[in-house]
Amino acid sequence: MRRIVVLVMLAGTQVGCWFDPPETTHPHIDVTEPITKARYWRYVPSNYSQDRDWPLVVTLHGTNPWDGRTRQMLEWKDTAERQGLIVVAPQLRSTQGPVPVIPSVWYARQKHLQRDERAILAVIDHVVRNYRVDEQSILLTGFSSGGFPLYYVGLRHPEKFSMLIARDCNSTKAVFEGVELTDAARKLPIAVFWGKDDLATIRQQSWEAFRYLREHGCENTTRKVIRGGHLRRPDIAWRLWSQHLPKRHIR
Repeated sequence: MRRIVVLVMLAGTQVGCWFDPPETTHPHIDVTEPITKARYWRYVPSNYSQDRDWPLVVTLHGTNPWDGRTRQMLEWKDTAERQGLIVVAPQLRSTQGPVPVIPSVWYARQKHLQRDERAILAVIDHVVRNYRVDEQSILLTGFSSGGFPLYYVGLRHPEKFSMLIARDCNSTKAVFEGVELTDAARKLPIAVFWGKDDLATIRQQSWEAFRYLREHGCENTTRKVIRGGHLRRPDIAWRLWSQHLPKRHIR
């Protein structure tokens, strides 16, 4: 498979953000959710039918220009086509800019998180209204700064999701402290994985997120260190999620 690499400088470290063009030619569609007006990419497998329910992946992008909803969608398409998954990639605001280390920055990000929360939930409802979605098999996954909305939305609405997967994700203690963990959130399967050659900031924040969740009763939280750097890795996310899906969804 042909690969394109974008080299970026973050915190004085060179990071390779690999981008895999999809092999499938089946199109993904740019959609506007009618209530919140949130834009999102939607991919429905070429063999989709109304004869059964389909798992749904909600993938949250990182910071532009290193990531975005388009790159998330393009990297998920082949996995979606092979495994029979509907995928949506909403446009986000809370993933932009640096990690919020001062109150004023965090306050601004929190306002965006609240907006993104409404958008993500509305996008899910929009897809469920229009397609046969297995509402007990919805994955919420984030990459890089997509970790902020991943933890914020996923832990506040655990009944919506069958699993949360953090892929090389940023996080901050303020996100977790702003969420009241319910019994449902503590029971939710959560996977946190990161590249052993990723930025020190990503490695540290991924580890701290895992530790916080385990220390606060989320015993179904697991961690995994992967070879390589700052990569999106939808294939690994699929393998982790497939362990928690009903057998009818496994090909």
